[in-house]
Amino acid sequence: MGAHWHPRQQRQDYTLTMYFQQSWRDKRLSYSGIPLNLTLDNRVADQLWVPDTYFQNDKKSFVHGVTVKNRMIRLHPDGTVLYGLRITTTAACMMDLRRYPLDEQNCTLEIESSFKFLCHLWHNPVEGDKLADGYTTDDIEFYWNGGESAVTGVNNIELPQFSIVDYKMVSKRVEFTTGAYPRLSLSFRLKRNIGYFILQTYMPSTLITILSWVSFWINYDASAARVALGITTVLTMTTISTHLRETLPKIPYVKAIDIYLMGCFVFVFLALLEYAFVNYIFFGKGPQRQKKTAGRSGHATGEKSRLETNRVQVDDDYGNMILRALERRSDVSSSDVFTSLRDPRATAYTCNSASLEYRRAPPSRDLCTRSALDRHRLHKKGHLRRRASQIKVKIPDLTDVNLIDKWSRMVFPIMFILFNVVYWLYYVH
Repeated sequence: MGAHWHPRQQRQDYTLTMYFQQSWRDKRLSYSGIPLNLTLDNRVADQLWVPDTYFQNDKKSFVHGVTVKNRMIRLHPDGTVLYGLRITTTAACMMDLRRYPLDEQNCTLEIESSFKFLCHLWHNPVEGDKLADGYTTDDIEFYWNGGESAVTGVNNIELPQFSIVDYKMVSKRVEFTTGAYPRLSLSFRLKRNIGYFILQTYMPSTLITILSWVSFWINYDASAARVALGITTVLTMTTISTHLRETLPKIPYVKAIDIYLMGCFVFVFLALLEYAFVNYIFFGKGPQRQKKTAGRSGHATGEKSRLETNRVQVDDDYGNMILRALERRSDVSSSDVFTSLRDPRATAYTCNSASLEYRRAPPSRDLCTRSALDRHRLHKKGHLRRRASQIKVKIPDLTDVNLIDKWSRMVFPIMFILFNVVYWLYYVH
């Protein structure tokens, strides 16, 4: 076996360069008198009988011809002929890529006697027309010369993507309508090297997925930064997947690497959707909910302001009297209160929810001054309350937004680690 071996999963074949040697005995070529083996010119092969051997799963083959045709003929005294060729063949190898690139493949080289075909004639067949076929087992038998040592050099082959784990040789007979034919099969078990894919696919995909989580630490109002980061990671994952598909055949089933890339793409896409949800809570749902709450509180504030205005009007009419949720005690009658209200010089009562207090009426100038100050103070207080309600509408509650980002920082890494554990345990073992 030669050192040139190039499996290609995209074309479902492999190319192999080898020294192919056949040996048979032809008594017509035996000789005596010279106890030596004779090495003949390669052109002598055209004058000798040679087996009609071909490769059953061959796509394209050729015999090397530099500087002359690479053929060797060696003749032994007993008529044994050793016929060697240097051949490069491209053989079909139907690969199962469901576990790609964590897969093992089995490629074979089928050696058989001649090519069997049927002659289709446009005219009626005449006597003598027959099937053209190779030598059956009645005429020729194929077997591996030397047993396990018939194939050498396999252990010295180094492949960039594969390692040859094992190989075996099989001799069998295959049945066709024209008879039974001998077949030799050389089977290779190949294990794909994962190092290339770790560096070119798995590691970049993992890093891109982790990069998408950086948006959870970026401020929620930095829309440009978070959206740009999310879209960039999504497009990068799409590019990696597209480049990988170009190197593989168009097969109907899902490969192992497709599952991993799709998982990474889902995590990256969910990170982008997470900010869309945060943005909706921050600028959409939150302000609407708080606007309704502010409306209800504003209505209650308006009612309270009207009550305060009425109290101010009482002050204007009767002096510095301020009424607060009056609760009369049993020892003070209503007639006493109204009597005091009619006479500004009388004793002024101040009532609250707990007690009823009274004091002497100050001079009329002090009454007017205090009344004006109270009206200004109440007006300013009502204006500040209205401004506060407007600010609450513009600045929503940030508790929900921060909570979403906080949970995302924990949930996304944990789920991704769990995804990797399940993936590698399943496909590696």
